[in-house]
Amino acid sequence: MNKLRFTFIVLLTVISTVTFGQNQIPFYVGTGNKGDNSVITLCHLDPGSGKITVIDSTINANGPGYLAISPNKKNLYAVSGANKITAYAIQTNQKLQELNNQPSEGVNPCHVSVHPSGKMAFLANYTGGSFSAYPVNTDGTVQAPSFTQQFTGSGPNEKRQEKAHAHFVTSSPNGKYVYVTDLGSDKIMNYVVNTATGKLTANPAQEFYQGKPGAGPRHFAITPSGKFLYLLNELDATVTSCTVDNKGVIKALSAYETVPAGITGNTSSAVHIHPNGRFVYVSNRGHNSISAFRILSNGELEKVDEATKGISIPRDFNFDPSGKFMIVGNQDKNNLTVYTVDEKTGKMAFKQESVSIKAPICITFL
Repeated sequence: MNKLRFTFIVLLTVISTVTFGQNQIPFYVGTGNKGDNSVITLCHLDPGSGKITVIDSTINANGPGYLAISPNKKNLYAVSGANKITAYAIQTNQKLQELNNQPSEGVNPCHVSVHPSGKMAFLANYTGGSFSAYPVNTDGTVQAPSFTQQFTGSGPNEKRQEKAHAHFVTSSPNGKYVYVTDLGSDKIMNYVVNTATGKLTANPAQEFYQGKPGAGPRHFAITPSGKFLYLLNELDATVTSCTVDNKGVIKALSAYETVPAGITGNTSSAVHIHPNGRFVYVSNRGHNSISAFRILSNGELEKVDEATKGISIPRDFNFDPSGKFMIVGNQDKNNLTVYTVDEKTGKMAFKQESVSIKAPICITFL
């Protein structure tokens, strides 16, 4: 009888352990460290406690900054300090296996994204001021670039806008359009994409959206409906609410300061929409904060909260798929900070500072 009880307890423990492991939420962290041993870090987030555990590191990733995961969750793409885009297979244990790479066709790629169809990947070269598009094979490998575009132009900020600086590239939710921010000329370039040929052409309805001079458009987030776009301007620390029509045309509604009045020396860095689609969040370096805005029915914004505890140079942050937790990457403190988020009010509550990771600059949930 005692032997039977012991066997039952052992079996129950194993089942509990397996269930616990399966319930963990995986995510990947890119780094700003461009040393020889720079890595992509695989972490698990416990959905109950918010505890983060480092599971694995992909060694010699050559300074992997920004990361993007394919729609089918089978591949991860990273841009690197070696001026390349690298494709990885996501294995059943969520660890990464390198597949191949292609040149970025420019200097200092700083952002990467995948088309909703999974058939193309895109990257932006910050220093080079250009962007490239890559057909993706069925096995997740990237082909040679099928399209590249070199930008020109400048802005009134002589230090940061002396020339073109492509900073972010992504597709519209319906996959028809591709948008690229140029921090140097205060523009969002607007393209029609053909995934069958891999070619992009200037959108005849709007070749580019012209932002406020000197604002420095960095990143943006588009609502799942595709009707509203929220543009984060790095240099003047504002977020601009915009509409997007069925021809892909972007029009500004209003601009909102992301930090309190009078704050100087701040540059805004990342913008994300909460998984429930009701709130927009932005991160601020210098002020070292995350600001939360409610999305109103007409697409405009209303500020609802601001968080600063445990936050230092937040280059990026992101939400777990449920929206319960927000993970902040502290670039200069070399760690992650965990917040909980109230899905009804959008307010954030500090939970804990967590694991050490060298210069975290991108957080991507699987």
